[in-house]
Amino acid sequence: MLKTTAYFDDFASQKHSEVQRQWIQAVLLNPVKIVRQPNVRVSYWGNIPDAENRVLRVITLEDGETVHNAFFDRNFYKRQQRGEEPG
Repeated sequence: MLKTTAYFDDFASQKHSEVQRQWIQAVLLNPVKIVRQPNVRVSYWGNIPDAENRVLRVITLEDGETVHNAFFDRNFYKRQQRGEEPG
């Protein structure tokens, strides 16, 4: 089961309703990149084949498990296409 914050449940999941929970789990299990943010949250990126290979960014709390936000990251995708990010 996916652990989520109240922010994700109340706001982010509605704002980004196209993001499926199984995609979030897939990114957490097999990210192409992980970065610990200055605010101690953790960002994970992964390509979603079922969404035209778009890049999903998942932000968790510092535990690396509790999802705070998830959205498609166009900027990362563009950098990835230029070879500036892993894919």
